[in-house]
Amino acid sequence: MNVEVFVRPLHPWRKLLTAFPRYIGVWFLCNLVKQRDISLIHCCDLWMAGYMHHVLKSYKVPSILHVRKPLTARDIIKFKCRKADYLIAISTRIIENLKDAGISPERIMRIDDSVDIDLFAPVEEKLRPSSQLNIGIIGRIDKFKRQLDFLIAAEEVLKKTGQPLMFFVIGDIHSQPYFKKIKKFIQNAGIEKNVCFTGRRDDIHELIQSLDMLVSLSGGSVMFEAMAAGKAVISAGFSTKKYSYHIQDGKTGILVESRKIEDLSEAILKLVDSPQLRNQLAIHARQWALKELTHTKMAEKTQQLYNEMLK
Repeated sequence: MNVEVFVRPLHPWRKLLTAFPRYIGVWFLCNLVKQRDISLIHCCDLWMAGYMHHVLKSYKVPSILHVRKPLTARDIIKFKCRKADYLIAISTRIIENLKDAGISPERIMRIDDSVDIDLFAPVEEKLRPSSQLNIGIIGRIDKFKRQLDFLIAAEEVLKKTGQPLMFFVIGDIHSQPYFKKIKKFIQNAGIEKNVCFTGRRDDIHELIQSLDMLVSLSGGSVMFEAMAAGKAVISAGFSTKKYSYHIQDGKTGILVESRKIEDLSEAILKLVDSPQLRNQLAIHARQWALKELTHTKMAEKTQQLYNEMLK
């Protein structure tokens, strides 16, 4: 579309060790706004909000802050969310957080994250034994991502079913102590042959294709990628039926509100024992992704907001 693009690496604003590089980044952005007569600033990540707010001190242009994670009252103050003209929220829960903090609903627009529908399209060919079920969790290996809970649930499932199952832990190691704790559990539980660590991978779309179901214990767009790929998704201990828009329990996925491991293992076992339910969820998940999670829909809503702000 002949739109100029400038790429500038920026450090997270609030890290103490990056004070000097931060202000070089601010200088670059201020020059860009001045030289290119920028009409609007859209900050797409809370960790970069400091850059936007510093630029706005010198140049009064409309601003948008993209909020991609649930917020506390402290977060809203820390990232100066109230200073943005508009806020884009990716979920109902985030909208409620912002409204509870006193931000006017007229300044909030919901725009869902999107998925590369073509890249994550379902494929028919399976390069593995059809009798084995592959169950995966994707994300950096860190306590927040709860891989240990996933594997404790896996042990319970393996005790209750005779089906051949493989549990994949996909992601690089961010916490060595946590990883060691996981490895010790696997060894003590005697489930080494049923667990595979892939490490960091850049072919997530292919890995998702190899799974029969994806488990997410911390949310994230990987759930939507699995939906687009036509996979059964379990979301557990992160959201509630009130706030979950895309994972609709029993229709586009399985939603477990509690953080109890026994509830997670029950949900996994339910899908292990029911190929029909897995297939039904997979079909509806793909249909939902085609309707609600396309790049086109996200771009159209974003353009709508831009047009409204630049009238």
